[in-house]
Amino acid sequence: RVDQLKYDVQHLQTALRNFQHRRYLREQQERQREELLARTFTTNDSDTTIPIDETLQFNESLQSAHRGMDELIGSGTNILQGLRDQRVTLKGTHKKILDVANTLG
Repeated sequence: RVDQLKYDVQHLQTALRNFQHRRYLREQQERQREELLARTFTTNDSDTTIPIDETLQFNESLQSAHRGMDELIGSGTNILQGLRDQRVTLKGTHKKILDVANTLG
């Protein structure tokens, strides 16, 4: 009978602790909800600043390198187009020289 009473006491104490813990959590959530609802948000709140200077510099460096590569590719394309134009001109000149040589015999 004494063991049964000890077990019942332990069981009731555990249940009481669980109930108190759930009540504490519910009160804490209610308090946090009230704080959140009472808070006024501004557009330039000091809590929202993020230090991104290094990341911004890295991003700008990458964009600069990207632009440099685009300019290099564009320059290479222009050079190739110029060489193609010169080839066409030289082929035309070569053909005219051969025509003149055939005419002169």
